[in-house]
Amino acid sequence: QFATFSEVDTEIGKTLKRYEAFGDGFERFHVNLTKDALQSNDLQKSLKDMDKRCQDRLRDCASSQKDQINDILPFIRNTSSILVHGSGNLLALTIACSIQEHEGVRFYICEGRPARKGYPHGSGEQLLEKVLATPEGMRLKDKLHKYCTIVPDSGVSSVMNSVDFVIMGAYCVTEHGGLVHSTGSLQIAIVAAFRNVPCYVLCETFKFAHIFPLSTDDLKQPEDGAGEVVPLVEFVPP
Repeated sequence: QFATFSEVDTEIGKTLKRYEAFGDGFERFHVNLTKDALQSNDLQKSLKDMDKRCQDRLRDCASSQKDQINDILPFIRNTSSILVHGSGNLLALTIACSIQEHEGVRFYICEGRPARKGYPHGSGEQLLEKVLATPEGMRLKDKLHKYCTIVPDSGVSSVMNSVDFVIMGAYCVTEHGGLVHSTGSLQIAIVAAFRNVPCYVLCETFKFAHIFPLSTDDLKQPEDGAGEVVPLVEFVPP
């Protein structure tokens, strides 16, 4: 399919470009993936090497999710009430495993507007679909709504009085300890701080980025959110 390394590099760049709004983690992966190919005269050997690195990274990601979930499960009890904001795979797997381990746990999932393409009702709906798609979630089926309730974004302050802590995902964690995540994260963090409710971020280490935004205006919005009055992602200062 590829005749030169330049074609390979261009294709990798196009594939990863869609993630550039979330920080430089994927750019660093691009550099790591292709660094040895520049000095090689055997393109096919370089392609096999890059494929192996991708497979190794996928295995690392799969195992790291389980490690992170094992770290957070001891903090969750049968009586825990947890507010969740986001729609990542790691959050979905955490919810499914928590319900499996703790029958009485209750999750309040933020509606997550503004909506994105494919999910007109917000990220909360997307998260529940991902929970059901996990091996643990498939066993829950119709029981999921017994443990999970989607709450409107405007009701976060009211629900905050009833939860033990907040968990949210992240598009990236900035160099100075800030958070880039979907809109609504800042108001949740402010309300949680005011109510003295612990707020935790659950994300993979490849999302740690060498960027220093000072406000949401410094972020590049995803393509399906460009030009909108309300941005799809926002910055939460440290």
